[in-house]
Amino acid sequence: MSTASQRRDGRGPREMRGKELRTSELTQFDGSAWYSQGLTTVVVAVNGPVAARQDDYRRCGVQVYVSRAARLPRAGGAEQLCVEEQRVEQRRADAAVEAFLAASLEAVVRLEQFPRCVLEAHVTVLADDGALLSVAANALMCALLDAGVPCRTTVAAVSIAACAAEGPEQTTGAAAAEASAAPLLLLLDPTRVEEEGDGVRTRATATFLLSSSADGGDGCGGGVLASQLRACPRSAAYGGGVSSKELAGMIALAERAAGSLFAFFRNCNVPLE
Repeated sequence: MSTASQRRDGRGPREMRGKELRTSELTQFDGSAWYSQGLTTVVVAVNGPVAARQDDYRRCGVQVYVSRAARLPRAGGAEQLCVEEQRVEQRRADAAVEAFLAASLEAVVRLEQFPRCVLEAHVTVLADDGALLSVAANALMCALLDAGVPCRTTVAAVSIAACAAEGPEQTTGAAAAEASAAPLLLLLDPTRVEEEGDGVRTRATATFLLSSSADGGDGCGGGVLASQLRACPRSAAYGGGVSSKELAGMIALAERAAGSLFAFFRNCNVPLE
């Protein structure tokens, strides 16, 4: 596949998928948001902060629960082992999403204003076609604002895939060194196929949580509040990992993309602070 000009879904390398946002649809919760980028769709419902029995007198506790709308089917015989492996991998992925979103809550929400309370976020993954972390984080931010939870800042999350230049797949010393020296191609808002490196030479994927500018504009002058960088299983065949210079380029691209997300949220009448 030629990733230099066009991706499988017709987008350019630095083009995001179509976005859709709906809020306040789950009236039994304090705040909720239904958010999608392309085929990746997440619903987040927020409760609290509410009083809770806990020993921390200084700040509010956070609890994040991630579930999947589509569950793996039951299987027997030879297929049972494969399904169990998929189930374990899914639990591991959900735990990573929970940890990232919990860190996001701690960075964004003014937890010190609610001692001996708890803030709960219930995240339901309706469909996962890549960039799940960023889609879930964006839905969480919109749900917090919908609930009126006091926040230090407003954030937007962006996912990027770093791909090696096209060429023969080699793992020998000279070829690997040449591949490592070649500039990376950055794919904004990757699909699941691009994250897994099927058809593209993906070295790593990263998700950045960026804060909005202090002046209330659509920029992200607040910097990166949280991030996750994950090397792809076959990254060694494509020249290894990501250098500090390449990581800086990924952050710069994420900052530009976050500006468009803030503008989208404002156009959807989400009251960004």
